Amino acid sequence: MISTNRHVVKSAAQCSCMRPLSAHTTDGRTAREVVFYRLGKKFVDNERSIPEEVSSVLYYTLAIGHHTGVIDCLSPRLATSREVFAEVLALLGSGPAFDKLSGIEQFGEIEVKKEHVALLKSEVLDVLERVGVTQFERAEAQTPSDSAVIAVDAAAWLEEFLYLLEEIQCEPAVYAMGRRVTCQS
Repeated sequence: MISTNRHVVKSAAQCSCMRPLSAHTTDGRTAREVVFYRLGKKFVDNERSIPEEVSSVLYYTLAIGHHTGVIDCLSPRLATSREVFAEVLALLGSGPAFDKLSGIEQFGEIEVKKEHVALLKSEVLDVLERVGVTQFERAEAQTPSDSAVIAVDAAAWLEEFLYLLEEIQCEPAVYAMGRRVTCQS
């Protein structure tokens, strides 16, 4: 376990519910967790042969930033129960950050990109201050970098989400995807 201030988070290895990405579904009736995945790497799908006459179009779209032919590899970064996530939404109250994050419950998943960071970060900081968390002393990571952090309460989730937002802010191509997921043992 990792202790951040007075909040406790677990490594993915300590949670029996973490499954391979391919096994996650977003069914609102059976989903038990909310997981945020972070872009880890991208690659061009070279499995299929690309005709020579269109390969220049593919590389042009890559050069200007479009994702044609690019596969994004997402890794679990932050997870919690839907109950804790509901507490997070309640703490946010109404407003743009609530509207963005509640999309997970409404649609099953959301994307958090660089343009969302400023709005989300300021509201997360406001909530953390309101609940009395003012210093963010991140414990040394005791889990592998490709493991998700499991937040056991709303304040711990908000703290880790703040770190995820900073990762998105610092890296030009990084984004996150939040999903409600079904946990099957």
